[in-house]
This record gives sequence, structure tokens and C-alpha cells, in this order.
Amino acid sequence: MEIRSVIIDDEAGNRENLHLMLARHCQAVKVVATAASAADGLKIIREYHPDLVFLDIEMPHRNGFDLLEDLPAIDFEVIFVTAFDQYAIRAIKFCALDYLLKPIDMQELKDAVNRVEEQMVKNRQNENLRIFMQNRLPSNQAKKIALPTADKVDFVDVNEIIRCQGESNYTHIFLRDGSKILVSRTLKEYEHLLEEYNFLRVHQSHLINIAEVRSYVKREGGYIMMSDGAQVSVSKQKKESILRRLTE
Repeated sequence: MEIRSVIIDDEAGNRENLHLMLARHCQAVKVVATAASAADGLKIIREYHPDLVFLDIEMPHRNGFDLLEDLPAIDFEVIFVTAFDQYAIRAIKFCALDYLLKPIDMQELKDAVNRVEEQMVKNRQNENLRIFMQNRLPSNQAKKIALPTADKVDFVDVNEIIRCQGESNYTHIFLRDGSKILVSRTLKEYEHLLEEYNFLRVHQSHLINIAEVRSYVKREGGYIMMSDGAQVSVSKQKKESILRRLTE
């Protein structure tokens, strides 16, 4: 399978390096055009109709996210390329999208391209990217988070999550409708992704939605009663700070 791609990055050295890495290690990828700005990137996307866009996030004048917002429809896969940007990476991870950190690691590049190829074989629309763009809209609508399971990706409103429970490298996500989703990501990752949405890590194994707390029970060492009836343990070391946060 041939994957027609374009590279959009404001630095010539980065474009050339990525082009060379693809030629050496990802023979299925054919680079049909490159661009040095968001404006030129729009032109080559419209001209070449690529299957895959390698998109730098930080560019002068208009960034990679701005470029995507200028398109009436996104009918291609995207692999973001970025220097470390905590906010941007969190937004990308929130929707389980692919990204590469500069300088690009060869194995990470091959893995990302393989995932794109799998998507193309399955002929799936990039729902993750659609949700990502929807989340960027300034609205009161609840943000959706992508929860990748063994055989699919579930998209869930953040405010539908009652709590998350960690188990080794997995996390159980408990929802308002009584269902539970098992995700192969650590609880620490979800603590980072959800902290700005009123979630609180109360124990090594528990992350809770503060809006779903029903009571704090002082007996038996102290625990939190959640809206689904679950009794969530509280870390002894964090008890005072957790109580302050709950009563704010």
C-alpha cells in the first residue's frame, strides 16, 4: 500500500531529515510535497489530496492547529510533529492521536506510520481527529476524551466519568450509566489528562470526579462515597489537602 504524504514544517532541516527517515525506514510512505508554513501547507493539501500529513505544531503566524481549522473537511490522517509543548501534547493525548517529538526517533516514526496504515486498511474515518477539532471549539459543550480499548476507541464526555481506578498499567473508567471501560494506560496518565476538568487523585489507585462526590466518611480511616455507591479510599498522607479541595 502506498501512503501519499506531505510534510509541513517551517524549518528546512526538519523537513529534509523527516523526508530522509521516511525514505529509509518507511518505504510505503511517498512524500509528494513539502511546505514551510501553514498557508503553503493548505495549498499543497488542496493540490495533492494526501493520505497522511506530517504537521508541525509550532510555526510562525499560524500554527498546525490553525491550519486544520481552515479546512472545511479533514479526509486524511495526521501525525503531529512537535518540540515538547505540554499543553499541545495533552490535547493530542486527550484524543489518542499520534505525535512525534523532535528530534524524531526512528522506531516511534515507524510505529506511527504502521498505525496509520492499519487505519487505512480498515478504511476508518479519523474520528479521533474530528473529536480533537470539536474539543478546540469555544463552547459550553462537554469535552470528549478518547478511551482506546483492546478492539476499539470509545469517545466519552468527560463529565460522564465518575471515577478512574488504576491497576498496574491499566485503568478502569467508571461511567454514569453504570458501564466500565478498561484502558491500557496508567492512572497517572489520566490524572495528567483530567486534572483541569475537576478530577482529583485521592489515592495511589483512585482518581475521582469531584462533581460526583456524595460524602466524605470519617470513620474507618476515612473514605469518599461516590455517586455510583463506590467507597473510595483516601491516602493518609494526602487526607488534609484532599479535604480542603473537597470543601472549597
